[in-house]
Amino acid sequence: MIRHLVDMKMIRESFVALLLALIADSFAGILLNHSISVFNAVPGLLMILPALLDMRGNVYGAQISRLSSKLHLGEISGMKDKKVKINIISSVALAFTVSYIMIGLTAGVFYFSRDVVVPVFIILTIVLTNHFFTSSILTPVAAYISVKSYEKNWNPDNIGVPLISAIGDFMVVFFMVFSAMLVLWLPHYLRFGLLGIWVAYTIYVFTKTLRNKEGKKIYKESFVVLILVGLFELVTGTLWEDNKIALILLLLPPFQETLGNIGSVLSARLSSHIYLGYIEPGFIPRGKQFMRDVASTFVLTFIMSSIVAGLGFVYTHSFVVVGMVFAAGVLAATLLILISYYLTYLSIKLKMDPDNTVIPIITTLADIVGSGTVIMFYYLFF
Repeated sequence: MIRHLVDMKMIRESFVALLLALIADSFAGILLNHSISVFNAVPGLLMILPALLDMRGNVYGAQISRLSSKLHLGEISGMKDKKVKINIISSVALAFTVSYIMIGLTAGVFYFSRDVVVPVFIILTIVLTNHFFTSSILTPVAAYISVKSYEKNWNPDNIGVPLISAIGDFMVVFFMVFSAMLVLWLPHYLRFGLLGIWVAYTIYVFTKTLRNKEGKKIYKESFVVLILVGLFELVTGTLWEDNKIALILLLLPPFQETLGNIGSVLSARLSSHIYLGYIEPGFIPRGKQFMRDVASTFVLTFIMSSIVAGLGFVYTHSFVVVGMVFAAGVLAATLLILISYYLTYLSIKLKMDPDNTVIPIITTLADIVGSGTVIMFYYLFF
């Protein structure tokens, strides 16, 4: 009976990827904790880290979703397809160009909220160095995950974003720490030389993207969305900054990343199923597949919340923490299901590709919703 209510293939495939992402987030948190002195040396660098972690899902997760839709529609033949290559270069261009504005926004928030002037050029050099390493690895890996999983009869919508999260979260933190240490070690004049190289590289990938019709469409639809969600991600950074409670900081990274991954899986599936005609979009969606996707999302949320709750119980030996995590998980999942569907519906109504717009928004809102619900229920339960 349960097989008719939920999509067991989605749950089975997504769980493995979500579990890997959760484990990777734990290692990323350990590395971050041991490298806090690096972030203390550069005011403002830690504030932008949530936005960079979120960009991993916003840019590379959206890349996987686009490729998945094209694979389902039979528009891509393999890894050497031109559409795969333009998706890769477009993702690199987005990662680099968005960073300039995000660093400016971070500097502004830091100045007006804390009256502190951050070293913008140093942060910019660190972030662009980080992007060079991460994008050089993550963009081809994202394409490989999409194409090869599809060829192996796995659904890229189910595993793509969680897998790229598992790889990307640790890599972003690792290369951020490495890049910061490298840039701080370099003499002053070499820092500007390195920054000049990254500026030239940004111009190269930007112009190459805009010369291609599909690349231009991807960039045009994604850029503004990435700026907006990056600005919202600063809200997450502020929530972290203002609630430095050991239990909250322990639970937030795995909780909100898991929510973001589940929300991204749902968004990618909704997009593909609407294109394939399995879901009829409207103010009230129609189609059995929609209810199966919703039910499956709640099952995944329950399973992953159990793991995060277990982590909290091991840390506190308190069943109150377990109840807090489950309450936050149910509320957050409900909100994300509603947000995912209506964002997809709105994108289609506006004649925009939901693969370019919905996943960046949903991963960012998952961070805010996840942080907000955990903090809210912490104060309600304790």
